[in-house]
Amino acid sequence: MAHHTPVRPQDYDVAADAVQPLSREQAQQYGVCPLALTRDAAGGFTLALACAQPEQPALIEQLQRLTGYRVQLVPALAADVQRGIELHYSLHTLEAPVDLLAEAGAPGAPAGERPGARTTVEDLLQRAVNERATDIHLQPDEDTVYVRYRIDGVMSDFASYDPALHPQVISRIKILANLDIAQTRLPQDGRFEAKFGKRMYDVRVSVVPISHGEKIVLRLLPKGQLAFDLRRMGFSETHVRLLEELIGKPYGMILATGPTGAGKTTTLYALLAKIDCVGNNVITVEDPVEYQLPHVSQMQVHPKIGLTFAHGLRAILRQDPDIILVGEIRDGETLEMAVQSALTGHLVLSTLHCNDAAAAAARMMDMGEEPFLIASSVSGFIAQRLVRRLCVKCRAPATVSDTVRHQLGIADETPLYVGAGCDTCRGTGYLGRISLFEVVPNLAPIQEAIVRKAAVGDIRALIRALNIPTLREDGLAKVIAGITSLEEYLRAVYET
Repeated sequence: MAHHTPVRPQDYDVAADAVQPLSREQAQQYGVCPLALTRDAAGGFTLALACAQPEQPALIEQLQRLTGYRVQLVPALAADVQRGIELHYSLHTLEAPVDLLAEAGAPGAPAGERPGARTTVEDLLQRAVNERATDIHLQPDEDTVYVRYRIDGVMSDFASYDPALHPQVISRIKILANLDIAQTRLPQDGRFEAKFGKRMYDVRVSVVPISHGEKIVLRLLPKGQLAFDLRRMGFSETHVRLLEELIGKPYGMILATGPTGAGKTTTLYALLAKIDCVGNNVITVEDPVEYQLPHVSQMQVHPKIGLTFAHGLRAILRQDPDIILVGEIRDGETLEMAVQSALTGHLVLSTLHCNDAAAAAARMMDMGEEPFLIASSVSGFIAQRLVRRLCVKCRAPATVSDTVRHQLGIADETPLYVGAGCDTCRGTGYLGRISLFEVVPNLAPIQEAIVRKAAVGDIRALIRALNIPTLREDGLAKVIAGITSLEEYLRAVYET
């Protein structure tokens, strides 16, 4: 790995075996970032490390003693070495938000040593990727700007910086997202692409004016084809068999229900991934197009120019579709066209905002649809919630009172778990998320209940009488299996 020009460690896809020989603290101490561990012709190993001052024989000798490998120092800028360390080592658990300016140089330091807007934005994005954050919130207050990350669905303060830098940060992000930098009094939306390691990310930008300036929210979406696996998402074998039967029908509507952020769109993508998109004409209308799917025509709605879900769906129906995905049914017009499409030989996948499968028909009736058309057009309902997964490295037995166990029907001897918190999960006790599901085929008794406008509670009782596993039962099964905690289950689905 001979290099003369400086490398950017943050652009490398560094394997775990290259990071392990040095701890994060040692990498910081010696100012090096791992790049690669390679075997040479003689069978020995060489550890390549990025370093701002690679011409240091004494440092090479010290690192070789520490690691037990031959060490090669590769030139890199000091700031890039630091960013590489941030990216390739898990961040330590923060006791309090980090002051980004204090980290990179005091306010009184010479201009060349202080972080500019470009550096700050890049640092924020890299830290977010490293922490598995899905959203970055830059929230100005009177005396500081809070950097808040949403990780596994939960917001936390992660860093801060001087409000004096905020206008530059905003301008930098607006330029990247092709927004109007002079406009500070109206909300704006945009997007740009960023690369970290070998992964490209689509960064969605939302800017809104608040009392202390402009607040920015950045949503990070990994680009490229994703492996949508129903079982890894949380569907049981029974669920998967039901869904395969539902999407095997050439017509009808499958509705994913749940609150905002429950993962409904991801579920629809996972269903599309199991469909033959080569032998079928598959078209979607979405807001926004979250992920690019091969052999699928995807349309982005633009309400400002009149391209709504209803308008897009009307246009799609003239494109000879076999399968249609409607990102969300928001109004009666879109619902009417989706129902008619399902009745006239199209498989329609869509989402609806309501609590569970039993409430979906009532929601559709509230939007003006006839009960007999709902009963005959819908093939099945999916209800879901997202919960955090327990960290397997620090999972520990939980103490649960006999009263709670009795209320939930959990036997006294059944072990339950909590997350104790460790460096891997940043002290939260959770790492990643999984969905709780309810898959309800629209069987004849349910259709009859919909036609006679049965109350939501009566439809729920009917679903239980038909022995269809409910959202609560799926959640309890995942609690008992040690996948999630009782606290997460109660937060997501349990109603007293």
